[in-house]
Amino acid sequence: MPKDLRSFLKRLEENAPDEFVRVEREVDPVYELPAVIRRLQADRRDPAVLFEHVKGSRIRAITNVLGSTRLLAEALETTPDKLTQTYIDREDKRHPVQILGQGPVQEVTITGDDINLYDLPIVTNCEKDSGAFISGGVSTVRDPETGIHNSGIYRMMVHDKKTLGMSYEKHTHIGRVHRHAEARGEALECVVWVGHHPATLLGSQSKIPFGEDEYEVMGGLLEEPLAVVKGKTVDILIPAYAEVAIEGRILPGARLPEGPYGEFTWYYGLERSSPIMEVTAITFRADAIYHHLFAAHPEHNLTGRLGRESVLYKRVKQSVPSVQAVRMPMSGICRFTAYVQIKKEFDGEGKLAALAALAADPFVKLAVIVDDDIDIDNDSDVLWAIATRIQPDKATFFVQDSAVSRLDPASYSIWSRWEKDTMNTKWAIDATMPIEAPFEERADVPREIWEKIDLSQYIVPTKR
Repeated sequence: MPKDLRSFLKRLEENAPDEFVRVEREVDPVYELPAVIRRLQADRRDPAVLFEHVKGSRIRAITNVLGSTRLLAEALETTPDKLTQTYIDREDKRHPVQILGQGPVQEVTITGDDINLYDLPIVTNCEKDSGAFISGGVSTVRDPETGIHNSGIYRMMVHDKKTLGMSYEKHTHIGRVHRHAEARGEALECVVWVGHHPATLLGSQSKIPFGEDEYEVMGGLLEEPLAVVKGKTVDILIPAYAEVAIEGRILPGARLPEGPYGEFTWYYGLERSSPIMEVTAITFRADAIYHHLFAAHPEHNLTGRLGRESVLYKRVKQSVPSVQAVRMPMSGICRFTAYVQIKKEFDGEGKLAALAALAADPFVKLAVIVDDDIDIDNDSDVLWAIATRIQPDKATFFVQDSAVSRLDPASYSIWSRWEKDTMNTKWAIDATMPIEAPFEERADVPREIWEKIDLSQYIVPTKR
């Protein structure tokens, strides 16, 4: 059988049972369901959680599928230390889709007056959210000009039983396709599919160039072609083993207010006037599992991490071949801060790496460049390098009025620092040691000795 959400959960039960739990009692999708995840977060636990009974719906819900580095690694069937490189390698080994005549995602089909989004266990997360939002759904459109499918994850507010608010940034590929369709006065067909193998979600976050197909990247990450079927009411291919699919049309010129909404920044994204999608069909598996992604929570941040690290690594490597690794740390919510580790070959190379990193992704506000002896998975190690290896007036530089995400809480407009828009100052810290000038030597026990120490041979557990 092709890989899907169910095969992933089976893998967790077999390989990482502590990373998967079930909740049998009924939970309310308004606040209670995300409150369970928030409580786990406060207790520093991060398993995937399957809710067997959600009030008001006959469909089960799962959340926190990608809520930890271990879960990310299980999604790609690798280990945490090889995670980013595995993603980079598979992102470039793409598979064309496999078109099927039918698939489980269309076992139940609802059209016409029977369409009711409120029958799905769509969740309201945060106290000031303007309503229930689909947050773990992948929106797929087909560019009428090229025929290429484009996929990404965007927040979608439920306005009524047949209407979704669609929110995406100006620089996104779907934003470009919609603008062109709207300029022609045409509706843009769209499918929002929910629940699949988490590698497909990671593939939807790939930062491949416009005109390339994320479905093929998903195939690379799955290491098998993504099986798809034709939509019931739209001319779009839909993953055949998804759990739920919502088909519809993004209407030209139509806008409705949506938001505020607790976002990946862990702040509220403000109300905005956003496009709307008219739903034409809802299809799902007979025993569907709806994937809810809590936006103001680590799962949202981690879902986008690997795609951003991949493009960051590739673009920095074009300018600085000595790059060893990159990381988008959780301390920067996997968006706004980039750590770049290089094996420095000449003075000034750190600044080149910083410039490349800042330009690689509009979301990156801060790039920190470190030597290859610094562990970029350890914030404390990076901060130690900043504290001990830099002269701030020489190591730090700023790029004012750069394009960033408008969800950056500190962003501003060209007119005012206090008007929200898509600009901010980017900055970088070159925390690498000089090559040609002398510098202190790091003190440590010989690595070949301490790395081989087996503590069980030295420390006896304390008897209680």
